[in-house]
Amino acid sequence: MSLKSSFDRAVNRARNIFRRQGRSANNAASSTVESAKHAVESGVHHTKKAAKDLEKEKNCHCRDWYGGCRQLGSSWTDDNTWTYTCSASDGAPATFTGCQAKIARKGGRAEDKLIPAGSNETIDGFWHSCEINDIRIKLAQEPRCDVNGTDHHVGDNFRDNTWQWLCLETGRWVTGCYYQNETSDWILLKIGEVQYNGLIKHTCDRFKDNPGRVQYHAEIRTDVPFKNPPNKGTNKNFPEFVDNRLKTEPIPWLHQNVNSFVANDGEPNTKIRYLPQSNTIHQPTIFSS
Repeated sequence: MSLKSSFDRAVNRARNIFRRQGRSANNAASSTVESAKHAVESGVHHTKKAAKDLEKEKNCHCRDWYGGCRQLGSSWTDDNTWTYTCSASDGAPATFTGCQAKIARKGGRAEDKLIPAGSNETIDGFWHSCEINDIRIKLAQEPRCDVNGTDHHVGDNFRDNTWQWLCLETGRWVTGCYYQNETSDWILLKIGEVQYNGLIKHTCDRFKDNPGRVQYHAEIRTDVPFKNPPNKGTNKNFPEFVDNRLKTEPIPWLHQNVNSFVANDGEPNTKIRYLPQSNTIHQPTIFSS
C-alpha cells in the first residue's frame, strides 16, 4: 500500500471523528488535515526530484568548465575559443583539446582554425600557439597590422598611398610621406624633411599646433624667380592646384594630412583562461605549531 493511500485513509478517519464532535472542531480538523496533506505531497515531490537528480548524476560522464554535465564523446567550444571533449565516464573534468583562432580572410570574413593544445602553427606567415600548464590555458597570435586587407609583420615599413608606415604591436605609426616627381618616380620624405623638384617645394612635417597629425604639402618656391610664358601652355611640373592647406599662410598647391598613429582593432592577440589551481598562487604558507 502506498504512502499516499495510507494517508488518505487516515484523513478520512480523522474527519469522521471530528465531524461527530461539532462544526468548529470539524473546521479546525479540516484545516489541520489540509496542511498535513500539503506537507506530505510537497515531500513526495521533493523526493521524486531528488531521485531524478541522483539518476542524472549517475549519467554525468564529464563536468565542463561551468560544472555542467556532459555525455561521453561530446565536444564543444567555450567563448568561441576553448575546445573540450568528454572522454571519461566518472564525472571527471572534461579534456581540453585546443584553442580556436580566428583567421582573417579577404572580404572581411574570418575562418576558424583549431590549434591543438601544446602546439605552435604558422598560418599565412604568422605564428599561432595554444599553451596549457597547471594554472592556465593560453591562445597567442603573432601581432600584425591589417591595412586594407593586407597583413604586415611588426617592424615592417610599408606604403599606403601618400604615407609610409611602421607596424607596431599596438598599431601603425607614420614615418614619412611619398611624392611623385616629373618622371613619375615616387620619392620618400622622412618627417621633417624638405626637397625641391624644380620650382616645387615638397614638405613632410607635423602640424605645429597639433603634433599628432602629419601633413604632406607641395607649393611653388618663392625664393626662385620664374616666368610662365602665356603662349607655351601649362607648366606640367606643377601639381594641380588644391586650396585646402590647414592653418598656414603660404599658397598651397597640394596638401594631405593624416593621424600620426592608428591603433589596431579587432580580436585581441592573446586570450587566457585561468584554471582552478591558479587560486593557490601567492597564498601564504601556514606552518603548524
